[in-house]
Amino acid sequence: MSSQTLHNRPDNLILLFFFITGLTGLAYELVWIRLLILAFGSTQFAVTTVLVTFMAGLALGSLVFGRIIDRFSSPLKAYAAIETALGIYCILSPFIFSAVKGFYLSLSVVPESAAHAAGFEAMQFMLSFLALIVPTTLMGGTFPALVKYFAGRSGRVGFHTAVPYAVNTLGAVAGCLLTGFYALYFIGVKTTVYAAGAVDILVGVAVFLVYCTGAKPEPRVGISTDAELPTSKGGEGSRWINRAVIAAFTLSGFASLVYEVLWSRVLSLVIGSSIYAFTVMLATFLIGIAAGSIIFAPFIDRRKTPLVWFASLEAIIGVASLLGIFLYKELPFALFSMKEAFGANFWLYLFLQFLLVSAVMIIPTLCMGAIFPLVGRIYTKGLDSIGRNIGAVYFFNTFGAIFGAFVGGFVIIPLIGVQAGVVITAALNVALAVLIIFVSTERAAVKAVAAAVFVAAFAVSALMLPRWEKTLMTLGLYVNQASGKTVEEITKAASAGELVYYREGINAVITVRKSADSVAYQANGKQEARAVDGRPSAAWALLGHLPALLHGGIPQDALVVGLGSGITLGAMTHHPIKNFDVIELESAVVEASGFFLESNGNALADPRVKLHVTDGRGFLFSGKKKYDIIVSGVSDPWITGVSNLFTREYFSEVKDKLNANGVAAVWFQNYRITHEELKAGLNTIADVFPHVSVWFHYTDSLDLVVMASKTPHALDLERLKKIFSPEGGMVREGLLKIGLKDPYDVFATYLMGNADAREYLKGAALNTDERPYLEFMLPKRMYMDPGVGVKNIEDILTLVKDPAPPVEMAEGEKESFYADLGKSYNKYNFRLHQSLKLFEKALEKNPENREAAAYAKALRKEIKSGLKP
Repeated sequence: MSSQTLHNRPDNLILLFFFITGLTGLAYELVWIRLLILAFGSTQFAVTTVLVTFMAGLALGSLVFGRIIDRFSSPLKAYAAIETALGIYCILSPFIFSAVKGFYLSLSVVPESAAHAAGFEAMQFMLSFLALIVPTTLMGGTFPALVKYFAGRSGRVGFHTAVPYAVNTLGAVAGCLLTGFYALYFIGVKTTVYAAGAVDILVGVAVFLVYCTGAKPEPRVGISTDAELPTSKGGEGSRWINRAVIAAFTLSGFASLVYEVLWSRVLSLVIGSSIYAFTVMLATFLIGIAAGSIIFAPFIDRRKTPLVWFASLEAIIGVASLLGIFLYKELPFALFSMKEAFGANFWLYLFLQFLLVSAVMIIPTLCMGAIFPLVGRIYTKGLDSIGRNIGAVYFFNTFGAIFGAFVGGFVIIPLIGVQAGVVITAALNVALAVLIIFVSTERAAVKAVAAAVFVAAFAVSALMLPRWEKTLMTLGLYVNQASGKTVEEITKAASAGELVYYREGINAVITVRKSADSVAYQANGKQEARAVDGRPSAAWALLGHLPALLHGGIPQDALVVGLGSGITLGAMTHHPIKNFDVIELESAVVEASGFFLESNGNALADPRVKLHVTDGRGFLFSGKKKYDIIVSGVSDPWITGVSNLFTREYFSEVKDKLNANGVAAVWFQNYRITHEELKAGLNTIADVFPHVSVWFHYTDSLDLVVMASKTPHALDLERLKKIFSPEGGMVREGLLKIGLKDPYDVFATYLMGNADAREYLKGAALNTDERPYLEFMLPKRMYMDPGVGVKNIEDILTLVKDPAPPVEMAEGEKESFYADLGKSYNKYNFRLHQSLKLFEKALEKNPENREAAAYAKALRKEIKSGLKP
């Protein structure tokens, strides 16, 4: 193959390859983060650790391979080798990560102190680093190789930094959308990484065969530019100027990641925390960067004063980010209007969310995308060092981004909040603009005027900023919790209550609202619990009472995953359980539970209770202790992170941590959910546990409580009679608070037992770590009529063959039990068919039971005439 033939190869093909590997690279990132979070838990530290380790590998790869690339006669050979090696590693990565998880769990125990927790987190960082350092270092080496190849053919360093950067980032956008919207569920988490690895191997082989077989060294040209570079004027080419530029670019990378963290927090209040919301936010950020790079590409090598452009772009980022604050309080209402008009069309509504997110991000990210190739052009002195120079630029920018991710999430948000964080970060951008303009070769007067313009634009914007609207920003309009249908009605409804608690926690924004008769707490605007007139929420209290009532003996140890309002824990502390371990991910939720003292009985002050502020899944998987009761009372399974507590693997670990006669209780949503998703959630539990039953509180939210155990579980009739006697004590008191006045009120919370549940669940999907069905399907149902839960209950009741709950009693008591339960069910219109079945069962025991016969006759007539549904 002649050098002339090689030189005439279409560059578009290699750009297509780089687009494809940008796609696979983002797929790797999303899958690896998910796999390691499943191993370490979804604490913000664990998530950030994985992200930081990923970026550290990219930075190291760009630095190391940037130096190596300059020694290659054909950088495409290096690129082909890197992609092939990367693909091989990535196909093996699920097995490697599984080994890392196994090693981690074999060494770790539940941290008992702050020092122990720090060691725990250090171990997570080390293992993440070991798992990710090889592939991410390889990934970081691809960019310097491609820039070396393209710039070596034309000499246009700026242009050929911008174009591959934009193309690779556009590939990352495609990878983000494909993985986040489709691949993780439809082909599976691990299958996604297998497919991406195979694609990378094919790309590596194709590049080698097409470009490198028999290839001769590329023809060299000099750097082409019309710009005044640091080497072209006295003083500006000195080492300290270069150091100033690279330092500014490092801090610019820091600011970029701080913005991403802060914007994600703001937008999670607007569009929620689903996998789709996360994908929209990340894709928008990447689109802006790619577009900025490609728009600016034709002009980079022709800029006469690149340092002035660098300074100007930094100033625009800062001022545009400040001006974005003016949009914040309008975003929830804009989304609400879009939802009212287009919510029924999920994909159109998702596209409108993208436009909404773009309003905040697009101008700053366009400028971020333009800056990278510009700095690459400024910093590159010649083709012999282009790999090293571009690698260094990438390294220092990513190094800054690493610290930005940590500082944004762990310092800025919890200490000063989102809006103040944006202001401070914008001030950093403007300060960098002033620094860069003063190291340029412009005349002193021009420098002074430019700096004054930058500072004045920032100052005017900052002084005019609206205040952060805590009440409006945390209304949770994305989940349709507004009392009114117009902006005016929503605002009026919001002002009716008092916001008594607000904290921007590390994991979420937590708020507590009080009205004349109620108190409620929200996470990222979504209401999680409510108490009226000091009475606990019946559904959450039932979640605490049932496992204690169904346990066959006296439980010694109980685990509660999810403190929330503390109502579930409060219900459990009414029972004679010896020890409680309570897990709560967000410390702000622990504080918020203090506003529910009347309804949770100040449960955290109970000496039997030990609180652990950590991830529930991580605690369960890493601990060795076994329990008599495990209660899982976390938020909805459509929320990313929370969804990991509704998978088959999680419930398998719950089963493993239960004693032989232990009982597990799981809260499951019954609103904005179809039978298909409801079945999938219940089937996932039933697939793990041999014995399940489903319960609900007929006067409350109709959300479900799923009871699961290794051995059959049942209520004890005699025990319940004692509980409801005057000597019933605290247990009776707790049950009375949620309207359960006698044993038959408890029985009336029963929905279906093991046999009926398994009949109902035939053919249902499973929710697994590999195929997270609920996480992907439930966000599409968020805009259904919330009243669908009533219909779900009614539909299930028509299928139930045995309406009697599992109750231990003497054979001679069954006749009166069925008759009395039939009377209890007869009070509820939706249970008339079940009431009739119970009277018929009583008559089977004693055909001479006149009262049962009379009830049965009346019910048959009532049902037939349709007097009651």
